[in-house]
This record gives sequence, structure tokens and C-alpha cells, in this order.
Amino acid sequence: MRILRRSAALILGAGAAMLLLAQPASAHADLVRSDPPNGSVLAHAPSVARLWFSEEISPKFSSARVVDRTGETIAGSGAHAGSGDPRQLTVELPSLGRGTYGLVWRVLAEDGHATSGVVVFTVGGAAAAAGTISAAAGASVAGTAATPGGVLLRWLGLCALAGLVGCLAVAGPVLGRARAASASDAVAAGARLARRRLLAVAAGCAAAAAAIGVATLAEEAWRAAAAGGDWTLGQSLFDLLTGTRWGHLWLAREVALLALVAVILGIRSRLGEPAARRATALPVLAAALVLAVAGIEALGSHSVALESARAAAVVAYSLHVLTALLWLGALPALVLVLLPRVPGLPPREVVRACGGPFSALVVISVTVLVATGLYGAGRQVPEPGQLLTTSYGRTLLLKAALLAAVGGLGLANSALLHGRRLNRQGRLVRAPGGGAPSRRLIVVEASVGAVLLAAAGLLADTAPPRTPAPAVPLAALRAYDTTVHDLVVSVSATPNRPGVNGFTVLAASSRRPPPAPIDGVMLKLGSPGESGTLPLRQIEPGRFFGTARLDSAGPVTITAVVRRAGQRLTVTVPWRVSAKAAPPTAPRQEHRLAPYLNAVALCVLLLALSVGVLRIVVRRRRRQPDTDSPAPAETILEDAR
Repeated sequence: MRILRRSAALILGAGAAMLLLAQPASAHADLVRSDPPNGSVLAHAPSVARLWFSEEISPKFSSARVVDRTGETIAGSGAHAGSGDPRQLTVELPSLGRGTYGLVWRVLAEDGHATSGVVVFTVGGAAAAAGTISAAAGASVAGTAATPGGVLLRWLGLCALAGLVGCLAVAGPVLGRARAASASDAVAAGARLARRRLLAVAAGCAAAAAAIGVATLAEEAWRAAAAGGDWTLGQSLFDLLTGTRWGHLWLAREVALLALVAVILGIRSRLGEPAARRATALPVLAAALVLAVAGIEALGSHSVALESARAAAVVAYSLHVLTALLWLGALPALVLVLLPRVPGLPPREVVRACGGPFSALVVISVTVLVATGLYGAGRQVPEPGQLLTTSYGRTLLLKAALLAAVGGLGLANSALLHGRRLNRQGRLVRAPGGGAPSRRLIVVEASVGAVLLAAAGLLADTAPPRTPAPAVPLAALRAYDTTVHDLVVSVSATPNRPGVNGFTVLAASSRRPPPAPIDGVMLKLGSPGESGTLPLRQIEPGRFFGTARLDSAGPVTITAVVRRAGQRLTVTVPWRVSAKAAPPTAPRQEHRLAPYLNAVALCVLLLALSVGVLRIVVRRRRRQPDTDSPAPAETILEDAR
């Protein structure tokens, strides 16, 4: 019981840590450039504005409007998708007079992640060319990718899918081969009882995954309705399902999961019948549906947004998801094999009988998992330094460390399963009573695996790093995030250069429900010898905007005052205004991570293939009559096995 309590505490602690890490993250559909450029001064008012993003966007859930320097919305603007370019948003602008304006945009990427921002431009000023700069240089981008509720639902969904895939794998190939290879009727009866139990759990996991999918749809629709202002929840549901790729994938995934429930129950009801064509077709259909679910997961991942070799990345991610779910789900399934009891049969005999097939399944899964994980990391993380400097890279390293921990525990369990134990001298020796896994080690391994799935869910909801454009001044990419009481406050300025700037404050409570609504936000701008007050207008729930002039580059103190329920919550931001836009610089030499990780992945595959071929050769030679004593290499392999 102590080991169970510790494992439960480990899972709960890791889950809480993952939820705390799930603050609003950088958005997945980044603003690449805009026309007019951010921070530009125009002699004449434009009639059309164009925004280009790093990923395909959904036109139905993408919007933009024009606000003046006080944050007041100017009627007459309309947004629609760019002709022939799924990553472009075209905005029809109203007639604009002299002054400073903010183009407030919000888009929903086809993978279901939303992002928003502001592009500031001035009409009628001196024709000081701001130059063609990247809109990301200070576009006040805010993402809504990772939230505690979204990460929790993602983790629960992955746990349900792991239970589904793992139970099906153990109930099918593993116990099927164990029953066929066993000469004992008692072992065959125990295997049949275990298969019935595992298939029932697999059907329950498929139904649970479908129910979690419904909760995820409701959360996405609520967020879309809240961001859309006058949208209703029903309209958001309909538009999500019919007008976005995320909705289409959701429908396909739900259909596949519900079909799996019916197919698994059909397989379970026919376990006692003799083999027939219909009984054989159902397992094949179940395998095809599992592959379809893994493919749907890949089509909604970051791999779809890659520019080159997209198909290879999607296939690799599908295999990565499938093998990860199979490996982590097979661990608790192995515990369930111990539960069915047959009179006169020790409970661990069935586990011993399926030791060979289970080990082969795990070895193949881990090999494919490591190889595809290395390949995917090289595609998503452009440079080695981004593994430590970005949220995505750090989460990826955490996932790799958890994977190594689960692998070490798995090796220990595999040694026990094959009758190997450590003696007092630290050497592996054969156990006198045969092999059997440790239930405690299996529980610990499954617990760490659950934490690994939490890290995988957080990684899926975190934007991967991108190679920065060389022409973007680093000082212009600043934003300041902090917390005061339960409020998460983010302050940004665009374009963060001397002249007129747009200031955006994002303020949201981390408590659900919030203790009180926010009444208003005000900024106090102070520089050596100067000070001023800037009231901000709420342009969206939790988002406040206004413009003010910064006369010179250098240090500026920005104080955000948030008014809520009669209280004044103050956040002081040490800010530095950058100088004028730097001229484009020569692209720096990139140190790509992909070639090195691809080489390591290839070595892993070749090593696993060589060991597998060598084992097959050794087994065939041992089965031949009148064979000589095994060679030293064969003896080593036999001892390792």
C-alpha cells in the first residue's frame, strides 16, 4: 500500500506541476509580416491591410478591426481569407483620417490554437519610412494555446488512449501467442480470462476517450464564443465542426473511437467461438481503427505546419504516438493479467507464459518510439540552443528524462520477467523459482508513465520554437509577464521605438471562477524627468489597449494599475525603449539540430535491427539437431535474454 500511495502522490504532484506550467503560451499561428508594416508612418490612409501567418488559419474564426488611439472601435472594417493563400488574412479598412490606429486581429489556426495581436500604424504624419520590418518585431502577440483545463483534458485523453492501445496489444498478440505456445490447459484458461478482462477495459477506455473528446469540444467552443463577443455557444459548436480542420478531425476521431467500442465488444463476445472469417475480420478492423486514431492525432499536431517533408513528419509522429501509447498502456495491462484466477493455477503463470511476446512487443515499441522521437525533435527544434532557451525545448528535455526513467524501470521488470535477479555482488543471476515481474515495479513504472503522458500533453499544447528572422531587432521582441495575487498580467508595447506606440495589457485571473471582474486598467509612463498617465480601453475580455508617444529611446518605467472590486493592483515594469529600427543584417550561420538527431535515430534503428537478426540466427542454430555448444557471442545473448 505504501508504494501505491507514493505512486499516487507522484502522479498528483506532477499533474499539479503541469497545470501550473500551463500559463498562456506563445501562439502557434505567429504573425510573420503585415502590410502596412507594424509601426509604420503612412502619407495616405490604406484601404486594405494584409496579415500573413506562419500556419493556415480558419477564416470563420478569424477577425480584425480598427481602433483609434483611445481604443475606440471604428466601424466599417471586415476581414476575410486571402485569395489563394490559406495563411493570409485580408482586412477591408474604413476611411481613415490623420491619426494613429491599431489593427486588432485574432485568428484560429487550423490545429485549434488561437492567437491575437495588434499592428500599430500612423496616417498623415511625416513620410518617415519605417522600413520593411517583420510584423513580429512588436506586434503584441498573445496566445491562448496552453491552459490548465486544456492540458488536463489532453492528459486524460492520452491516458484513456494508452489504456485502449495497451490492453488491445496484450489481449491480442501477447496473450494469443502465449496461449498458442502453452501446453497447459490451465494456462490457456487463465489467458482466456485475462483477454476477456482486458477487452472490457479497452472498450471502457475507448468510451472514456470519446467522452473526453466531447468535453474538449465544449471547452474549445466556449473559448471561441467568449472571444467572438456576440457569438453563441451553439453557433461556435457548429462552426468549429463544419468550418475548421480541427472540427473535421474531431468528428473523425469520435467516429473511430465509438466504432472501436462496438468492435472490441464484438471480439469479446466471440472469444469462446471457433475461429471463423468474421472472428478474424474484427481484430483486423480494430487494428485499422487504432491506426486511424493515431493518424488523426498526427494530423492535428505541429507536424502539419512544417514547410518541407510534411508527409514524412506526419507519418513519424503517427508511429511515435502509437508506440508511446502501446508501451505505456501495456504496463497496467500486464497488472490486469495477474488478476484472473484459475483453480490450481498460480496467478503469475500466465505472465510467465507471455514473457517472450511481451518483451518483443516492448522492444519494438521502444525502438520505434526513440527513433521517431529523435526525428521529430530535429524537425521541431531548429537549433540546439533552443532546447534550453524555449518552453518547448525544456518540456521536450523533461519528456526525454521521464522516458529514460521509464525505460530503466522497464529493463528491471524485463529482467525479473525472464528470471533474472541481482545478487549481493550486483550481478544478474537466475532466480530459483523462475521469472515473474514485480507488481510494485510495474505500478511505479506505470506511474512515471502517467507523468510522461502529462509532459506529452503539455508539449502538444506548446508552440515549437522558430528560427528568428535576422532583420528583427532583439530589443523589439520584449513583453513583460508577471502575477499579482491571482491575476496574470502581460504588458507589451508595439513597435517599442521612439514615436507613437500601442500599449496592450492582458489581465486574467488564474482562479475559476474569477473572484471579481476587472473594472479598468491604467498605465503610468515615467522616464527621467517626465511622467504621464494613459487610461486603456477594454477591446476584448481581459485585453486593454491604448496609444501614447515615447519621445526617446532608453529606460522607461511602466506601471500598470488594475482596478477590480474597489482594489488597485499595481505592477511595475522596468522597460527599455529600443532605438530606431536597425537595418537588415546578414543571416547568421544556423547550427541545425536535425542532421545530428537523424543520424542518432538511424543508428538506433540499425542497432535494433542487427540485434534482432542476430537473435533469430542464434535461435535457429539452437533448434538444429546435433548442434555444437554455443559460441561465446551466443552465450552472451542467451545470458542477456
